[in-house]
Amino acid sequence: MNTFEKLTAPLNAFLKGKDTQIDEESDSRTLFFSDFVLKLVYSVVMQISSLRLLISEFQTSPTASALGFSATAYSTFRDGFSRFAPCYFKKAFLHVLSSYNWMRLEFIDEMGLIKLVDGSLFPTLRSMDWADYKKTKKSIRLHLEFDLNRMIPTEFIAEKANSSERTFLASILRKGMTYVADRGYFSFKLGNTIKNAKAFLVMRVKSNLKLTILKSLEFSTGQEKLPDCFKNFSDQIILFSNDRFKQEYRLVKFSVLQSDFIICTNRFDLTSLQIIMLYAYRWQIELLFKFLKRTLNGIHLFNNSENGVNIQFYIFMIVIILELRLKQICQQKFAQTLESKKEQEEKEQKQKENENTKSRQYTEISPEQWIKAIAKPFYSHWKIGIHWLCHLKNLIHREFDNDVIKNLTAH
Repeated sequence: MNTFEKLTAPLNAFLKGKDTQIDEESDSRTLFFSDFVLKLVYSVVMQISSLRLLISEFQTSPTASALGFSATAYSTFRDGFSRFAPCYFKKAFLHVLSSYNWMRLEFIDEMGLIKLVDGSLFPTLRSMDWADYKKTKKSIRLHLEFDLNRMIPTEFIAEKANSSERTFLASILRKGMTYVADRGYFSFKLGNTIKNAKAFLVMRVKSNLKLTILKSLEFSTGQEKLPDCFKNFSDQIILFSNDRFKQEYRLVKFSVLQSDFIICTNRFDLTSLQIIMLYAYRWQIELLFKFLKRTLNGIHLFNNSENGVNIQFYIFMIVIILELRLKQICQQKFAQTLESKKEQEEKEQKQKENENTKSRQYTEISPEQWIKAIAKPFYSHWKIGIHWLCHLKNLIHREFDNDVIKNLTAH
C-alpha cells in the first residue's frame, strides 16, 4: 500500500460502496465519481492552484502516473463540478468523519462537548453573480462548526457573504453541546433557541446591553491562575432588560490591557476561568480558516458555480481530516517501537514537570503568551504544519513503510 492509498483509505471504502450508484444517478459515463474525487484530493495534497495546472499534472507528472492517475480532458473534468451534486461529497465527508476513533483532549472533555462556530469571507470573481456581497465586490462566507474535543471540522456550508451566521448556528444545534462564538452571533432570540434545544452558549456580548444583576458570584479559577495582565474580574447572574424571553444568563467580565471582555453563558457549572478559557479557545477555528486559506490555497477555486464551490469545500474538509488521521496513525505506530517508548516516557515526565510549575509560569506572561500556553496541548497530535505537508507531498507515491511513518512523525 502506498502513502496516498493509506491517506485515502476511509474515502476509498466509501467510494467502493457508492461510486457506481452515484455515476448512474448523475448520468456520468465518461467521468467517474471515484476518479473525480480522488483527483481533487490529490490536487489539494499536491497544492495545485488551478484546474488547468491539475490537468497538466495528470498528463506529465511521474508521481500522478505512479499513483495510477490517467489524463482527463479539461472540459470533461470541469463538467464534474456541475454533474455531481454536493450531497454526495457531504456523504463522503460524513463517512470519513465517522471512520476513525479520533484522539480527544481529556481536559476539554471535562468541560463537556464543545463546538466552536464562526464564519469567514472568501473573495471571489466579480462574474460570480450568485455571490453578490457589495456593488463592487463578490464574496463567499464559509460557515463552520469545529469540534474542540477532537479538533476537527464537523459542519459547514458555503453561502453568499451576507448570509446569516445566526441562522447557520440555529440550524446545527444539538442537545448537550456548548457553542462558543464571537459577539456577532449573540441575540436574545438565538439565546432562547439554544435554551429550547437544551444546548449551551459561551459568547462575547456588547458592553452597552442594559441588564439587572440578580446575584454576584465569586470569581473562581480552581487550581489555575490567570496572568497578572488580566484585571477587573467579575462573575454575575443577570437578566437583560430588553430580553422578552426573560432568560437568566451568567456574565463573566475581565479586562486585558486596554480591552474589556464580557462573556455571556448559560453554563453555571464551570469556573470563571473555564469560561474565559473556552472563549480563548475560539481562536482555534480562526487558525483553521487561516490554514484553509493560506496553506491549502483555499482562495484559489477551480470552479465558480455555487455547486462547484461547495464541492471544493467538501474536498478541502475531507483532506483536512484525512491528513489529521494519517498524522495520528503515524504517531501511534511510531510510539509502538522500542526506540520511541523511552522518548515517550521522557516526554510524559517533562509534561508532568511542566504541569507542576504551570500556575507559577502563567502569572508573569502576556495575554498572547497565555493563549499560546493553554493551547500547547493541541500542538503534538493536532497541528499540521507546512513542513509536514511538504513531506507528505514528497512521500505520497512511496510505499507506506516505517521510513515514511518515521518521517511523518518527526515533522
